[in-house]
Amino acid sequence: MGSTVIIGLGNPVLADDSVGLRIAAELRRRLAGRSGFTTVELYSGGMWLMEAMAGHERAIVIDAIVSGGTAGAVYRFGLADLPQTRTADSTHDASLPVALELGRVAGLHLPGKVKIWAVEAADVETFSERLTPEVERAVPLVVEQVLRDLDECLDQPLRKNQ
Repeated sequence: MGSTVIIGLGNPVLADDSVGLRIAAELRRRLAGRSGFTTVELYSGGMWLMEAMAGHERAIVIDAIVSGGTAGAVYRFGLADLPQTRTADSTHDASLPVALELGRVAGLHLPGKVKIWAVEAADVETFSERLTPEVERAVPLVVEQVLRDLDECLDQPLRKNQ
């Protein structure tokens, strides 16, 4: 089967920006005792995100998004859906596709399959450890959707006894 890394991104004290961290924490709880899964919480993307993926066959990234959509809406992306940006100032600011490209050039074993789950944020500017109600309602939905994704690549589904 190979290993899967689940990475929640965000800032734990900026309201809805913490949604990826919250979902990752719930997935860690739900996957406790199961082999082949690593759950990571990161406060920054780019190269740190690539480094967290190193050595895994699959990666699932969960984050907040501000795209002008309805607060609490859930989106699923592939790498091809993300912009490929490079900054001249620092490779730490590289987009995920660029960070993965650099990692592969450096010889790192990186996931062949990467899925990104995003929740439309209502508030990413207020200092708060609470999610807005719309985003809070999305948390269990994304947890279940990620578990369904994981079931698809396993011989013995995770959710059979849950």
